[in-house]
Amino acid sequence: MSAEKITYIHNPEGDNAVGRQSEWAGRDVLISLAVGVVIFGLYLLLNGSVFSVPSIRQAVLKRQNARLMEKIEYIGQRTAIQSERLEELEMRDNKVYRPIFGMDELPPEVRSAGYGSESRYDVFQGFPNARLLTESARNQDVMEMRAYLQSLSYDDIEKVAMKIEDMTRFIPSLIPVCPGREITFTSPFGYRIHPIMGNVIFHSGTDIAGPRGTPVYAAADGVVSDVKSNYHGYGNVVDIDHGFGYATRYGHLNSANVEPGQKIHRGDQIGTIGSTGRATGPHLHYEVLYNTLQVNPWNYFDKTISPKEYMTLVTPADKLKD
Repeated sequence: MSAEKITYIHNPEGDNAVGRQSEWAGRDVLISLAVGVVIFGLYLLLNGSVFSVPSIRQAVLKRQNARLMEKIEYIGQRTAIQSERLEELEMRDNKVYRPIFGMDELPPEVRSAGYGSESRYDVFQGFPNARLLTESARNQDVMEMRAYLQSLSYDDIEKVAMKIEDMTRFIPSLIPVCPGREITFTSPFGYRIHPIMGNVIFHSGTDIAGPRGTPVYAAADGVVSDVKSNYHGYGNVVDIDHGFGYATRYGHLNSANVEPGQKIHRGDQIGTIGSTGRATGPHLHYEVLYNTLQVNPWNYFDKTISPKEYMTLVTPADKLKD
């Protein structure tokens, strides 16, 4: 058996050189391990690990999403509060402001119309909490439309209000017959026993009794819409359209001195008291209509006016301009 061959390398620096060489080799190994750990850590941070530990990116997105949802919920709460305030303004607009000026209410289906097309909310489909996002956007759109319509309504009211002085001349507030000792309000607006038929029936106006031939005057400015005779009803009748939803009717006239299409001013004489048609004696049947519905004339009369003041406001038939 031959002996193992051993090769010796000369080391001029001695044993210390071998020690330094081993030390540098150890450092290389440690550096390689450190780089590997860093790379593996970055992989875990950016892509998640095999143990499903959330990455920093996922955690950040989760926090951002939570904050976003808090803001959406806050906007929803603020929208609900503003909706209640707007609803109060709409109620005042419909029940107070518009009726004062004879304007129709804006119906709820118009105020809450929104923008109609639901396709505008398709952009939220596929997002987490898509239903909440869609609902929030829809509520905002409805609020925007309601506020816009309310603004338009106020603009309309402002335009009418600027003409209020002129408008008052079209509201039938003048009693159509000069008040005095010979004038009597005999039958009010509402249900009564019919003086001829004897049954209970609705009376759509106010009856004012007086001597035959007593002048009858227009209660407000307007245009004569009809002059007719119906001897089975109100006899000789004059209808006047005052605009702003108002109209008046004068029945049982002995005579009429106006024509359809004629412009009339408050206090112009339009005829005289008679008993034409179905009447038990000379009187004026007087009606006020608002939006084609009969309303109580008594609510419109200026009851404080004296006969002397009244006569300064009227114009007899023989002094009317052609």
